[in-house]
Amino acid sequence: MTSMKSTYEMNDSNELLDQHESLATPDGARPAAAPGREGSPLAALLSRIHGVRRRRAAVRTVVGLSILGLAVVAALAGLFLVDWIFSLSRLGRLGLLVAASAAVAWVSISRVRPWLTVRESDLDLAMLVEREQGIDSDLVAALQFEQPGSGGWGSDVLRSAVVDYVADFGKTWSIPTRVPRAALVRRLGWLAAAVTGIAAAALLRPDVATAFVNRMLLGGMHYPTNTRIESLAIGGERVELAAGRAAVVKTTLGQPLDVAVGLAGRIPESGRVRLTQIDDGTEASLELAVDPAGSAGAFVARLPKLTHSVRAEVFAGDAWTDPIVVEVVPLPIIEAEISVTPPDYAQAATMDEPLPAGARQVAVLEGSAVGVSVSCVNKKLRSAAIVVGGEEYPLHETGSPAGRPAGPSTWMLPPASSPLAAVAKPIVLDVRVVDEDGLAPATPVTLVIRVKPDARPRVAAEMLTTTVLPTGSPRLSWRVADDHGIRAVAVVLEPVTAAGETEAMSIVVAPMPPAGWIAGDRLPLEGSVRVPLAALGLKKGDQVRVTLTATDYRGSGKGQTSSSEPIVLDITDESGILAALSETDERSAKQLETIIERQLGVGGTR
Repeated sequence: MTSMKSTYEMNDSNELLDQHESLATPDGARPAAAPGREGSPLAALLSRIHGVRRRRAAVRTVVGLSILGLAVVAALAGLFLVDWIFSLSRLGRLGLLVAASAAVAWVSISRVRPWLTVRESDLDLAMLVEREQGIDSDLVAALQFEQPGSGGWGSDVLRSAVVDYVADFGKTWSIPTRVPRAALVRRLGWLAAAVTGIAAAALLRPDVATAFVNRMLLGGMHYPTNTRIESLAIGGERVELAAGRAAVVKTTLGQPLDVAVGLAGRIPESGRVRLTQIDDGTEASLELAVDPAGSAGAFVARLPKLTHSVRAEVFAGDAWTDPIVVEVVPLPIIEAEISVTPPDYAQAATMDEPLPAGARQVAVLEGSAVGVSVSCVNKKLRSAAIVVGGEEYPLHETGSPAGRPAGPSTWMLPPASSPLAAVAKPIVLDVRVVDEDGLAPATPVTLVIRVKPDARPRVAAEMLTTTVLPTGSPRLSWRVADDHGIRAVAVVLEPVTAAGETEAMSIVVAPMPPAGWIAGDRLPLEGSVRVPLAALGLKKGDQVRVTLTATDYRGSGKGQTSSSEPIVLDITDESGILAALSETDERSAKQLETIIERQLGVGGTR
């Protein structure tokens, strides 16, 4: 039998061991041999070999993953220690994470991958069995003989003899299950100890663990200190200390900068705020003092005037903040324009009265429509509105003015909702705007609209004599003027008889054109008219009040009427007329004598 084994020996013992080492590595791995045919004498032995191969593969996987787990734990510990000692910035933490990831990747490739990529075949295990059992290559030969396509190898009798021999003696062979250099229990023990240590540390100091996770996620938390900065407000704006991004605060150019800090834990007597100018790196410090009006732990500092953007850092006790950018932004510069549209009937009279540019106080004709437009010359606006009588009316953005495509956008008051569509009384309105930075002008923009009332018509009338006959027709001279137009001119006769006043009579003295009114460019109107008294049925001793009336034109509105001073006519007979003439002559003679005396310096003073 010994000679038969020697005859079919494929390699000597040293060559088989070398082949085993080659097959058990990733570079020398080859597909597992196909199991024997169903009912083969080697079926039981092959089943044992398959089970051992799976167990050995599982051990290698667990070993590889344990090495990876230990590498991850070591990387976390290293990240914590370096960040704890040096208090790295966000950029430093990012670089540290990249380095730790590279280290874990190197361990995965160089230490973990060899364990996970080993593929053992049945032949590899067969050679291990031969080496441990001190046998020659009979097991390998038997497995090769059981492979499909081995029928052309030598004598069938010899093949069957080798297979039967291996099947018979293989029942007493032990198949090695241990993986060299695996040390599974020891490795798992190290991993369990490391994980337990990290878990215990996290449970003992959850605040430190929370800060570490936040910082590894590039957040803004700091590791716990004896003094804690609970809140921070710069320029009245609250700063999120753990927002995970660089905080930016905007403040007004040239305005004071107030810093309010809320502390907890071990509260120091004072603190400081370091300001570093972004442009040239110039540094300045503000002293944090206790806020007497605040609660315990409230500290404040104030910079009288800030003119450049800075980075602010707060230091109190052993606590500090990351740099906070304080960006200086200018206040909006507002231009407000007023436009006036007078009533239709008054446009001809007001077209030559342009408003001064930039005027914030204007006087408009009663009933005029007033428009308001607002623009910001140095930045964009977020919203704009006017306040009239305590009620706010929003303005709508309409784009850049015509002729200035690159200029600021204009905000205008929609005519449909305007409280200035027909101004009837003085109005004071405030312009409220908010720019893109949430800022408003330092001083409010106020517009004053005064009202010029549409004056009543001006009317004058006179008669040469006030003593007339009942059937007389004395001549009335009249003159009418108005700012914008006249709708009607009439003479009103009111008889006063011995029995009392009787019904008045009106006489139209100025016929209107088809338009129904006379425009202001044709005024004043003047003329004379005969007043017919015969139709009144008067007699001696009666009186007649003669009044000239004029009504102005105000478009669709009701016109205003003015009247002249009434002229009272005394009704008399011919003798009365003569007496009146005589009295008039005497009065005229006296007036003439007085004039002559004044001219000659006699009886009077020049």
